[in-house]
Amino acid sequence: MSKLEKVFITGATGFLGSHLVDCLTKHGTTISVLVRGQPDRITRDGLCVVQGDLSHPLIISDASTVFHLAAISHVGRALENPRQTFETNTAGTLTVLEAIRQSSSVEKLVFVSSAHVYGEPMYLPIDEGHPVRAQEPYAASKLAAEAFVSAYSSAYGIPIAIARLFNTYGPRQHPDFVIPSIIRRALTQDALMLGNLTPTRDFTYVDDIVEAFLRLAETGKGVYNVASGVEISIEALVARVAEILGKPLTISSQRAQRRSAAVEIERMCADISRIKALGWKPRVSLIDGLTNTFTWYRDQL
Repeated sequence: MSKLEKVFITGATGFLGSHLVDCLTKHGTTISVLVRGQPDRITRDGLCVVQGDLSHPLIISDASTVFHLAAISHVGRALENPRQTFETNTAGTLTVLEAIRQSSSVEKLVFVSSAHVYGEPMYLPIDEGHPVRAQEPYAASKLAAEAFVSAYSSAYGIPIAIARLFNTYGPRQHPDFVIPSIIRRALTQDALMLGNLTPTRDFTYVDDIVEAFLRLAETGKGVYNVASGVEISIEALVARVAEILGKPLTISSQRAQRRSAAVEIERMCADISRIKALGWKPRVSLIDGLTNTFTWYRDQL
């Protein structure tokens, strides 16, 4: 059976999860999703909706691949709620691993982690062999979850692929994240008050991220950076948004909006050689991705 014939997804109502469901639906995949509350983002015909959450035991009885995306992924929220972040991101991953260990059908786990596990880079671009050092609770929760995923793979023979995502963006992303935050304000303002302007980030459009998940499900083994391999400063990012809007934007750095120096990372750029060796590479340019994202948010106003 193909690893993508029958799948089980946690976090399916989130930003990345809902796009993954869209893509797999087009592939004709049989999809089961773990949902807490109403699956408003994924009202698709043919979905098997499993009501529950990661604080209770799961049963995965008929899936060949598990995509584990459910997480608290906002660094600010994690700083405010470190215990909840641990319970969701780390203990929740253990819940998924136990369900897989007891399943007779699962052949692969794709676990979505974060480049935050690297901390402040010692060198650029960052490859998968870069030392890991958690600087804040979100990174710590993901690093601990990675350790459990690797341990279960070793101890119980569960095939795994870990995707360390750098910055992602696209339609439906929560407005607190950097690109939707800039776009939403730029649609109604000419002067933007932002936080730190000099840090660089490595942005990848959501469609490319989803394609990476599928490639990892089919052929991935171990840890992979998933990113564009290109860094851009926040200030330059605003300039790209201004180009798309066709109007000048003035920006200033407001101290109250800046991240603490203890958790701010000045530069991020990924070495994506390992996942490119599997045949994946990002296809959506930053300008095209920003344009798609801008169009979606404009239509929401």
